[in-house]
Amino acid sequence: MAEGVPVAGIRTLREWLNLFRDPAGPAFRALAEIYGCDRSVLVEKAAFALRALEGFAREFHPGARVLLVRSTGRINLVGMHIDHRGGAVNPIAVRETWFVCEPRDDDVVECANLREDLFPRRRFSIRDELGPEPIRDWDRWTQDLTTARRAAGTAGDWVNYVKAAALYLEHIRPTLSPPVERPLRGMNLFVAGAVPLGAGLSSSSSLVVGVADAMIRLNALPISDRELVEMCGQAEWYVGTRGGCGDHAAIKFGRLGHVSHLGNHPLTIDAVPFPEHLQVVLCDSGIEAKKSSGARDEFNNRIAAYEFGLMLLRKAFPRLAGRMARLRDVNPETLGVAESEIIRMLTVLPLRMSRREVLAALPEYRDRVEHIFGSHAEPPAGYAVRGVCAFGIAECVRSRLAARALREGDVQRFAEIVNLSHDGDRVTVAAAGRRVPLHKPLSDEVLRRRADDLDSGDPVRAERARLWRLPGAYDCSLPDLDEIVDICLSTDGVLASRVVGAGLGGAVHAVVERERVDVLLERLRKLYYEPRGLACGAQVYTPVGGAGVFGG
Repeated sequence: MAEGVPVAGIRTLREWLNLFRDPAGPAFRALAEIYGCDRSVLVEKAAFALRALEGFAREFHPGARVLLVRSTGRINLVGMHIDHRGGAVNPIAVRETWFVCEPRDDDVVECANLREDLFPRRRFSIRDELGPEPIRDWDRWTQDLTTARRAAGTAGDWVNYVKAAALYLEHIRPTLSPPVERPLRGMNLFVAGAVPLGAGLSSSSSLVVGVADAMIRLNALPISDRELVEMCGQAEWYVGTRGGCGDHAAIKFGRLGHVSHLGNHPLTIDAVPFPEHLQVVLCDSGIEAKKSSGARDEFNNRIAAYEFGLMLLRKAFPRLAGRMARLRDVNPETLGVAESEIIRMLTVLPLRMSRREVLAALPEYRDRVEHIFGSHAEPPAGYAVRGVCAFGIAECVRSRLAARALREGDVQRFAEIVNLSHDGDRVTVAAAGRRVPLHKPLSDEVLRRRADDLDSGDPVRAERARLWRLPGAYDCSLPDLDEIVDICLSTDGVLASRVVGAGLGGAVHAVVERERVDVLLERLRKLYYEPRGLACGAQVYTPVGGAGVFGG
């Protein structure tokens, strides 16, 4: 235990316990700023915080002085799979993960979890994990670690998300301004999470943000909230994924009763009121959304398709290449071309490419291409470059339009955008009482006809062919997820529904009128959960406040 370390927000366990047992005290007032004024909700949230504090006392010692940090999950309503391409996202923060943190004098992080059956106790030294020499390239270093874990069959462990934040902060510490000379001190850490696991609510990123918040405060690091979010995206590469910082921004900057409209590269933050007459129902499919082994390969090969597609577009359109820093830049405003030209540009992208074909098409990018190959196994059917890039380019446009629709109170347009977004992930439709694969025509002929419609001068044809109405083919849904979406959309009062998170399992969200929530829950129970022998896994959510040091 660290003695005499001056850290704002630290209290004894007894002081914290007394605060959360006093319904008229400052802890309840702070909870009300996060969750609203419903007394029953505040009592429930205080009880869970008490479980976290009592868990620390049981696993470590009751006389500790501790910092209390709260993180959240997130539900991204629309703007999927694009934060790492520079696109905007539109999430709400939900639920909570509590971190009880006692500073240490050494660099050891000792971790315990309320769910010790799933997350056994772990301990590591920050500097032992990083090694004696400075890391020159975090991207390559983490990728090499991932390859080694995969070969050893040890890819997944919850402590890797704790390590991700702690190791990355120590990695960048020498570069901070003003400089921080002292190596990072560790902590005794107890985690209690209420964010559903494997449901696409970013329970893993919730860990990364909470640990980063704690390490920054305990070590007095000169890192702003914006900088924290941007570093968390890279920190999480340690676990093997290659995403951006959209989830971390959603967790950090959530606001009670609001959707966060978050731009990336650079990070921009806007809050849009969520309509009071609507609620979000999250429908857990019962299929865990894994981020290891084959599923991680699926996620990373989509990101590779984005990368290869942008390289091909730059090569095919050299006069525009300087304006295409990221895929989100492939739009009429940034490139100064007609919307129809953006759609015609997609015809230069192959529908699918093998690794051999990628290398042959992009010899000037060989080093970068081979580095990308290292993040995943080769997809047997090749990289779906055209479908993935069509989705990402259109989704970047959809995300901006969705936020505008909410600001203007146009709930119907917002719903249409969300539903089209799911069509880009959808893999099946219902036909004759069964689910059949969905064909997504993206041939040269189909794209050129769409572009011609935009140029036709006929307002009906042109509106139908708009870029934001192009679903593309990211294809990270599953038949069961599509079935949930279809049940939701066939229920009176449901405006929109789509897969949440990375996909390949997890959950679906539905935006539904308040008075129709119970009807939706009953239909989901009868049509989805009961036929599978599952308990109803649908829950109602409202936007809550984001992550941070509690009471500090």
